[in-house]
This record gives sequence, C-alpha cells and structure tokens, in this order.
Amino acid sequence: MRSSILCFLFSVFCVGSAWACEPVPEKISTIIKQNNELILVGEMHGTLESPHYFYEIVCNAISLSRKQVVAAIELFEGDVTLDGDNKHLARAVNRSEVWRKNHDGKTSEAMFELLERFNLLVKDGKLKVIFFDKDDEARDLSMAMTLKEHLSGDSLVIALTGNRHNKVKHGNSWDPNSKNMGAYLKEMDVNLSSINLLTNGGNAWVCMPNCANHELSTRNLEGYEDVFDASDKSGYQFHWLVGAVHASEPKVR
Repeated sequence: MRSSILCFLFSVFCVGSAWACEPVPEKISTIIKQNNELILVGEMHGTLESPHYFYEIVCNAISLSRKQVVAAIELFEGDVTLDGDNKHLARAVNRSEVWRKNHDGKTSEAMFELLERFNLLVKDGKLKVIFFDKDDEARDLSMAMTLKEHLSGDSLVIALTGNRHNKVKHGNSWDPNSKNMGAYLKEMDVNLSSINLLTNGGNAWVCMPNCANHELSTRNLEGYEDVFDASDKSGYQFHWLVGAVHASEPKVR
C-alpha cells in the first residue's frame, strides 16, 4: 500500500494506477460486504493520508459490493460538481469562495486530488458523488437528514466527515452535550457502520483554533491491529490505524 500512498499523496504518475485499488484489511472488506446502507468514515481534516484511505474504501467497495456505490463528502452541495471532467473541477475550485476562504482542512491539496480521482470513476459510470455539508444551527441533524435522503436498498453510501460527526453516540470528551450526525442516523434506524481513521502523531492542517499546520499528539497503540473494535465510550464502532500523518495545506489561497 505504501507505493500507492506515494502515488496519491505526492502526485507521482503511476502507470496503470489511475483508479486502481490497493487491498484493504480484511475487517474493512467485511464491513463493505455487510448489508449496510451507510458506512461513515471519520477523519482528521487536513492530512495527506485520510483522503487516500477513504479512496481505498470507496474503490474496493465498487468491486466488493453488489450495490451502487455513492461517495458522500463533507463539502457544500453545488459549490463544485463532478461531471467526469477534471478541467471543469479545477475551474470550479479556483472560483469557489469556500475553497479560497475556508481553510479548515476540508479544502486541502489532498482533498482536491481525491475529487480528481473520483471524477475518473464518475466518468466511467462506476461511482456517484454527493456533497452534504450544512451551515444550519442544527448542523449535524441537517447533515444526517441529507444523507438519509440518499439511502436506498440499491445503494451503499460511504461518507467522509470530520471524526466527531461520525460518532454513533451523542457527546464528546470536550463537550458532553454535543449532538453528532452518526448518532442521529442510528436514531433513524439506519443500518450503518462507523469507522474512525485513527491518527498517531504527525501534523495536520486544522483549525485549533487558528487554521495552520499543527503538531498532533501521539498515542500508545503498541500491539493493536490495523483495524480494531472501538470502545463504546469512544462513540465509534471501528478504528483503522493510520499512524503518523502529514499535513495537506489549502489548495487555493
């Protein structure tokens, strides 16, 4: 998988790898093949690695699932459109107020490269992409309702959000009263799995509170497998251990 990450993260041209998949861990394959309506993938915004791991989940789902795969991304609907033409995508991103001003990690170089790769799958008719971010006061509820509107028995929606939103329980360590999108979806009886892309040190371009390249703390995860069950207290169902990460800066300044 390491060579694939280098191709994806640093725009190295790899012959025959335009939308090839690297194998994912067996537990991730099992989650994809289950009868889920929705897979929630939580990330630390502003890293090089998270978009790559999300791409591998989506790409593998196209071959492993018998359903139509829909990639859902925490960006605003209508801001950019994936129509199979990356020149159209680049123009839309360069004109976008969101991409010029919202430098919270969701509009990074790595996220743009993820959209470019998804656009190739859209062009080939292998993937549908939707955007579902909201700026409502009840933001997580609005995002949950938007995702639910796209669910059907014939589709598998795989959604990428910041790793608070995909918790299937309300509350967080820093805010016990927080309302979380994943928890709302569970309350709506959506059949889902929640995967947290677990970082362990490195750097990320995030707003903490200023939007910049921040150093992340490390965890003692010695002895853990690449994918392992999350504790009930964490609010997730599974962790996929990403390890040390690297910051991805804003695509447009």
